[in-house]
Amino acid sequence: MKTNSSRQHEEGFAILRTSLSRLNLPLDLVDELIERHIAVVFEKGALAFCEGNTDGMIACILNGYVKVYCPVGDGNRTLVRLAGPGEIIGYSDYVDEKGRNARLVASKCTLALFSRDHVIRLLADLPSANLISILAALNTFWSENLRFFTTLLNLPFWDRLTIVLSDLAKRAGVRDSQGIILIPEVFHEDLAEMIGCSRPMVSRLIAQMIESRLLARRAKQYVLLNKWDFGDDGRNTQRQVSPLRGVSSGRVAPSASPMGSANGSGSNGVTAYAARGSR
Repeated sequence: MKTNSSRQHEEGFAILRTSLSRLNLPLDLVDELIERHIAVVFEKGALAFCEGNTDGMIACILNGYVKVYCPVGDGNRTLVRLAGPGEIIGYSDYVDEKGRNARLVASKCTLALFSRDHVIRLLADLPSANLISILAALNTFWSENLRFFTTLLNLPFWDRLTIVLSDLAKRAGVRDSQGIILIPEVFHEDLAEMIGCSRPMVSRLIAQMIESRLLARRAKQYVLLNKWDFGDDGRNTQRQVSPLRGVSSGRVAPSASPMGSANGSGSNGVTAYAARGSR
């Protein structure tokens, strides 16, 4: 971990300003917060915001990407989000029932660190009307996140994967003549954790998408081709794939119960995922 206080990262801060404006924070408060940041470079694979690291700080990603993991089972973890430039990470209250914090694993990236105490002092000086407005915006933010994950986990695996890939393309993609290139390197295991299935299941789904010309592989990156449909919450129908394969919808057999088939809970993928989480 190396300090890097001299470089300016305008793009990351521009995204941060836009995000904070949605929380109704005054512009002068945002400016003062950004002026007091400490930029730190993390090497690929480094842990950020784990126990004993950057205590009392929150961060904004200036460049690169960070994998946000939540603790599950007996010391295991699962990937819930791939955060990119301009996103805030490092919530101290993001813990499980045993009091364990979320863990963040970096690609090579630069984070702007902010003192939590300084943020609290800035907020304490605001009028009550501003604080109520900020609380209302935060409530909307968490409600939207809850809705996203609730919706995601009640969909077939195909739809879960297309929504996750669409979200990554919007946040971390660059358009070219063939489609949208996902900038971060994403592994099948990462996608499996993000949609709650096994890695072999994701591999089969990716193969179907490539076969149907929705997706392409370019070196270590994926490309969402121009045929990709970003409508309907980012879902692409399996009707574009021929022949249809029932395994990718999270259904084991036609006799599976409606509840089990609707959310993928009856599939071998979830069984493998649960076993991995319980080891």
